[in-house]
Amino acid sequence: MLKFILLAVWVATVSCDQNNLPSFDTSKTLDCTKDHSASDPCKLNLVVEPLTSMTYYKITDNVRELMGYRATFDCTGNLVPLNKDVKTENMEPPIITDGHFRSIIAINGQMPGPTIIAHKNQQLMITVYNELKNVEGISIHWHGMHQKGTQKADGVAYVTQLPIMPGQSYNYDFKASPSGTHWYHAHSGAQRTDGLYGALIIKDDLPGDLYDYDYPEQHTLVLMDWQRHASIDLFHEVGSRLDFWKDNPQSNTPPFTKYVMTATYDGTIVGPVPFWSGIINDKGRHYDENGKTNVPLTSLNHFNCKHGKRYRFRLIGAEGVYAFKFHIIEHKLTVIASDGAQIKSIKDVDYVIVNTGERYDVVVTCDKKVGNYKILAETLEDGYRSTDKGFYNPVDHHIAEAVLHYVDAKPPLGFNYSRNHDSTTKFKVVNCPFKDSKKFDCINVDKFEPYDMDIIPQSVKGTPKKTLFYSFGFDGELSTHGSSIDGINFRFPSQSPFDDITTFEKDICPKRGCDHKTDTHCACTNVIDLHDFKKGDVVEIVMVNRGVIATRPSGTSHPIHLHGHYFYITDVGYPIYSDDDGHFRQSTDKVECIMPNQKKCEKFFITSDDDQGNRLQTVQWLHGNPPTPKGNFALKDTVIIPFGGYTTIRFVVDNPGWWFFHCHIEEHQLQGMAAIIKELQ
Repeated sequence: MLKFILLAVWVATVSCDQNNLPSFDTSKTLDCTKDHSASDPCKLNLVVEPLTSMTYYKITDNVRELMGYRATFDCTGNLVPLNKDVKTENMEPPIITDGHFRSIIAINGQMPGPTIIAHKNQQLMITVYNELKNVEGISIHWHGMHQKGTQKADGVAYVTQLPIMPGQSYNYDFKASPSGTHWYHAHSGAQRTDGLYGALIIKDDLPGDLYDYDYPEQHTLVLMDWQRHASIDLFHEVGSRLDFWKDNPQSNTPPFTKYVMTATYDGTIVGPVPFWSGIINDKGRHYDENGKTNVPLTSLNHFNCKHGKRYRFRLIGAEGVYAFKFHIIEHKLTVIASDGAQIKSIKDVDYVIVNTGERYDVVVTCDKKVGNYKILAETLEDGYRSTDKGFYNPVDHHIAEAVLHYVDAKPPLGFNYSRNHDSTTKFKVVNCPFKDSKKFDCINVDKFEPYDMDIIPQSVKGTPKKTLFYSFGFDGELSTHGSSIDGINFRFPSQSPFDDITTFEKDICPKRGCDHKTDTHCACTNVIDLHDFKKGDVVEIVMVNRGVIATRPSGTSHPIHLHGHYFYITDVGYPIYSDDDGHFRQSTDKVECIMPNQKKCEKFFITSDDDQGNRLQTVQWLHGNPPTPKGNFALKDTVIIPFGGYTTIRFVVDNPGWWFFHCHIEEHQLQGMAAIIKELQ
């Protein structure tokens, strides 16, 4: 059986026994600031290749021996080859992930890829090589980089470039701006959640006495909800409505257990796939049904600190589906930045919720007894709910783990953790996808304050030129579970606008919205054309997440990312919650959907036109009366729309290009919850 598994790793290779790779650096950190000024261009190579976790490989002078040797943990917790006759000298250490053997996508032999560190405005010249050796094209998006004047480097296949096919390379050439905590990841298919991602840190000099040490090469934590199968397989299972079964439904051996989606603290849905394991950077642990794991605590990543010192930790959400609430046992956090933009410090925080695509910078003060403390990222699943006890493992073990290690402390011999079930404790939580809960005192993005209020343009504080409403939800084509914007499932064009604008424009949706009364299939390239705006105008977008049924939690919150821009948060609207348990009761009543005869929309809460461009129905503020902005104009590029509510953003129209605008949950984006914003074209 082992021989068969190893042969599967060798399929479609250059030769039978080795793979000649482009030159690359295997260092975990590629530091463009070391011995270089901001005026010095930095040239890097990133080589993308297929590997397997828990496998030893040998590489010499950029030649990888394709034969892999499967690894396991022995009874003492040491990593050893499964075949005891194999000698591991001069071999690369295995990529552990969660201790299970599965295919992954590696960058420079690592997963995640190396952390890239650069000066602000430093020119980055990064050549990406596709060595996947199959039919998959790739592209890499530099998440957080605004790409002013360099939109072809934004890295969205069929939007800003054609995909990089196997054996090909592509040169990304752009300025590292803005500063702060960012990341890079695949923007083709489902490759991101198979390992094609890494941290991108643009150095800054934050004002104020915030921390003593900032070591991005040591204290950057990338959070991932890891799965047991390749992401494209999961996508097909979800999109085809095959469901998830704990037992093989074809075995004719009952009972069979079907996965039922879990719920979060406001009673709304968490995610379409069952949780398998969580990893921080390259390490984590899978737990079985009994809450047991074969991965020793000592194998987890350890993050060092000195007693009495304050450290800047950088948190990056790379998750596919599940948001994580991050905390460190016995330690409070101070939140100082979100998505790379500094905010006024939020102190004494118990948890920071990090959604996929988001980044948070926190200060950790190592002022406890010298020792070792669990670092934990927990899902938002509510373990109190009787029906939500987990599928592959208990909800209490739906976590990603690491260790905060005080220098001079003895190595941890082992300590256990389960979620705090003290119902009398109310925690201070930053970035909830709901207003509050019985357990959480939430400080959400509408309460964030920019560190420097003077950076907010007066035009943003005033009346925007136009307000646009767009509905994010599951109103679309049922065969793809309906992930859509205004009822349209986004379909990538056959050509990017930079390569063939004529062909690209033929793929654009002929009208706005799709109510599915006459269109049973509504999938096309959804373009939001800002043709009415000139440079310097301010556009306001109200992102509505009402759900198909206003009185039932028929959806989930959505983390929405806009390429090419920061935006300003001006308002967040929440649904109506029950006074008894804090659960969702009804969607917000601050927005409405009406038809030309002023009747309420019958079913789909979207804006849509007919084939002649006449408006069929319109989403707007209730009675056309906009609320007064309640947000403090904090800067972000990825933000949650609470289920049953809305989030209002504004940005200055000043960056010509075609900018992707989408939900960052992998399944939702692939199913079609996306659009392209056409700006100043």
